[in-house]
Amino acid sequence: MKERLYPLTFHPIYKEKIWGGRKLQDLLGRQLPDGLIGESWDVAAHNNGTSVVDAGPLAGRTLDQLVRDYGEDLVHEESFPLLLKLIDAGQDLSVQVHPDDAYVKNYTNELWGKTEMWYIVQSDPGAWIIWGLRPGVTKKDFARAIRLGGNNILHCLNKVPVKPGEVYPISAGLVHALGAGVVVVEIQQNSDTTFRVYDWDRLDDAGQSRELHVEQALEAIDFSADVLDPAYQLSRCGEHFQMDVLKKPQGYSLDRQNGFQILTSLGACAEVQWAGGTTSLVSGQSCLIPASLDSCALSSEGVVLLNTRAKLE
Repeated sequence: MKERLYPLTFHPIYKEKIWGGRKLQDLLGRQLPDGLIGESWDVAAHNNGTSVVDAGPLAGRTLDQLVRDYGEDLVHEESFPLLLKLIDAGQDLSVQVHPDDAYVKNYTNELWGKTEMWYIVQSDPGAWIIWGLRPGVTKKDFARAIRLGGNNILHCLNKVPVKPGEVYPISAGLVHALGAGVVVVEIQQNSDTTFRVYDWDRLDDAGQSRELHVEQALEAIDFSADVLDPAYQLSRCGEHFQMDVLKKPQGYSLDRQNGFQILTSLGACAEVQWAGGTTSLVSGQSCLIPASLDSCALSSEGVVLLNTRAKLE
């Protein structure tokens, strides 16, 4: 007999990165492993990291196992389509781009491309992100800049100052990078394919440069005139997911007509009340609300990010 579904919380999956830091410990009180931790995959069912339930009757089960076992009741889909992570940019991330669904189906083993969205949790004074190329930069211009390197590439990039609470949609094809001193929550399609264009001439501990993927990136980049239009970006992201920023929700009804939901509590604890009890989330913690769970209400004195799947046809 299957266990009854409930709001699911998971053990974080920590990823050490050359550009990572320790802010997830400083900001959120996380007990991090040694090293520069750049990412925490908090709700994931990918070959490169699958979440394990940390509490309740289903503790110890992986998310991909639960998707197989519960199917429609959990996600309304055969595979889990999204991935939620925290990112700590201790140093600048590589200038990069992600492919869309059509590209990955032709050239990779991924099920989806990688459209994503950032919520800025914390940013140091003067912190920035790269959000696209400057208006008017063509494929020919950017290819030449990459070939020449250094400042030629930098002159093509659209650098944007950021502050906490801002949201940046990043559709597949948009060149982007997190600058040092920025922490974000990222919701994305369930994919781990990245094409690096430029890595700031950085060397690893062995004195080697990281691999770049210039040819693939130039094919994946969206050079359309609308790419820096926020409405265009939100529309593209809306094909895959929606992020709602809830400020101090009190008794907010979680309507799952469109399937499962992912909640992330920030700045305060949050409580999810459901028929079987109450699930509490500390700041920075996420949970998965199954599609079949009825009568859920959310309360918090902080911010809660509510991520949902795009409407299914």
